Amino acid sequence: MFKFLNSKYRHILSRHNLPYAGTVVASAPKNNITSVVIPSAGADYIEEACLCAEFADKFATPLQEIVIVTDQDASLFRSLPEKVRIVTLNPDTKSGDYRYKQIYLSRLIKLLAPLQAKTDGILMIDSDLNLLKMPEIQLHENHIYSSFRQGKMIAKLDGCDPQIIPAYYKDSVRPYIVDHVNGAFLAATRKTWERLCPLWIMFFRDTWNILPDNQPPTDQLPLAAMLDTLDIKTVNLGDWMNWPVSKKIGGTPSVIPKEVIGAHGGFPLSEWQKYLASPDNELLFKGQDYTRKVRYLTDVEKQKAEPDA
Repeated sequence: MFKFLNSKYRHILSRHNLPYAGTVVASAPKNNITSVVIPSAGADYIEEACLCAEFADKFATPLQEIVIVTDQDASLFRSLPEKVRIVTLNPDTKSGDYRYKQIYLSRLIKLLAPLQAKTDGILMIDSDLNLLKMPEIQLHENHIYSSFRQGKMIAKLDGCDPQIIPAYYKDSVRPYIVDHVNGAFLAATRKTWERLCPLWIMFFRDTWNILPDNQPPTDQLPLAAMLDTLDIKTVNLGDWMNWPVSKKIGGTPSVIPKEVIGAHGGFPLSEWQKYLASPDNELLFKGQDYTRKVRYLTDVEKQKAEPDA
């Protein structure tokens, strides 16, 4: 009952969901983002990653590099802009009869992806998030910059045997807070990523090697606990950085608002070609229930599903 009425809770809360404007230093450079990293696992997500890279190249022109990090061979990707390079990784996924091996692998690729960038200002975006403008973010060490969403990450452990839940969740704070970092858009300095990624990978592997396979493995539950453990400040960039397309305009022909910087989701991909032709074109995307139906399937369900662009 009194878990959060303590100094640790107050300390974490004071460093959590900070308004971006309050972190800006007038004498420092306005923007430090130089690399965009796009994790992508599976042959069926190659075109999505290519489109994401194409958007970043067209609309975020100050970038020095765009890096697609994948488990697929580079030869399978179509011709891409000069700034784009492809890094192929082969991390071990889960063995045995685990139901979500493909999703597990895709999360590991994501957790390894930021370290493949060559510059010091690294933004990682999911492959279904298209940049419509250059994100201007002033980065500071031991800060991570994102947008936030609603929902306690600790709810992922509901129904689990309390005896098997890793101790770092029982002693954490951020997994219990309703506002949590949205892992689809994460920016940090190279030094900060070098601190984050090893522990994030360890917590991810440990969590989903222990818990039952009754749900897709998420990277955001271990992310919340890892940020606590390393005492990282989390900074809120606002909704325009990570704007949920299907939730906002799915099912209705609409023009993307000019304020949007990062547009998250939006299927079918062919509608995005209309945006490339003109940002003033009306686009008709599927509703918000589509993503969960086709992107969080067990391996068996995925094999049976009909391909849908």
